[in-house]
Amino acid sequence: MSLGFFLSSALIASALAPQPLSQLPADLKPLLATLQRHGFTVHIALPPVRESYGLFQSKTRTLWISPLTFPLGIARQTFLHEATHAAQSCPSGRLTSLGWKLNVDPVVESAISFKLLKGYHHGNHTLEREAFFVQGQSDAVTRLVRSLDERCE
Repeated sequence: MSLGFFLSSALIASALAPQPLSQLPADLKPLLATLQRHGFTVHIALPPVRESYGLFQSKTRTLWISPLTFPLGIARQTFLHEATHAAQSCPSGRLTSLGWKLNVDPVVESAISFKLLKGYHHGNHTLEREAFFVQGQSDAVTRLVRSLDERCE
């Protein structure tokens, strides 16, 4: 085997290894603190569901953000998406819509609709659409912190 193979394997392994929460961008720290204050656990580690960039598990109040999202440049969006599901889970543990009317570019909305049709059960479309829409909002952190404080105990 070549040195290149070992270097590639080492890079892949390091990209998949669990990371400290300090890896999250500074502007996401208030949201992380709010999630933790309301009893949620956040891991930067491979989610227990294969081929997913993030996962929220309502029963255990746990969010996973794949370490792979950092080199891909989608860690922020993934964290906001899963944090939206955490807010949706309050107060009962059952995910319900936050009821936000969010504006997104029609091209982005079309792409999200396509993604939902191809990869998500139709019963989850409203919740997933809301999470995808939130991740692109400039005020997403403020919005989610306020929602978590209002909805979660």
